Amino acid sequence: MTATPTVNKSGFKVIGTTPIRHDARDKVTGQARYGADISMPGLLHGKILRSPHAHAKIKSIDAAKALALPGVKAVVTSADLPVLSGRPVDVAEGSPLNPRFLSNNVLAADKALYKGHAVAAVAADNVHTAEAALSLIEVDYEVLTPVLDGREAMGPDSPILHDRLFRSEGEFFR
Repeated sequence: MTATPTVNKSGFKVIGTTPIRHDARDKVTGQARYGADISMPGLLHGKILRSPHAHAKIKSIDAAKALALPGVKAVVTSADLPVLSGRPVDVAEGSPLNPRFLSNNVLAADKALYKGHAVAAVAADNVHTAEAALSLIEVDYEVLTPVLDGREAMGPDSPILHDRLFRSEGEFFR
């Protein structure tokens, strides 16, 4: 038989007590206000279009229908982002990092590298319009073989995710 540990509660102000929840009534009755309840003049709502494919080339993105939808203020793709310099910058205690690699994590440029990779962003007057605009964006994908296993990814015949990591002909970082 094991002994149940005892805790000296005298040093604690909250543990072992039943604090009064001053906001409980508002939450239970639905009167509490949350950030999502606040609407300000000129507020836009954003939604992200994500790739349904684990690995795919993005051949084209056509946002014309989405932009024509009343209430849509902008549709942004990687083509709208500035081209970052390839000059490495020091981050994380001096580790050099090429900013071009970061930009592909904002919105997929030439390839979607994983299922759910952001491909486009919509800004609209309300959430419903933003969601409707997402369904009007046409993305032409060339679906590629995904890399599903770390060991297979290191094999000579595995698909290459990051084409720009080649050092020279036939030599690359996997």
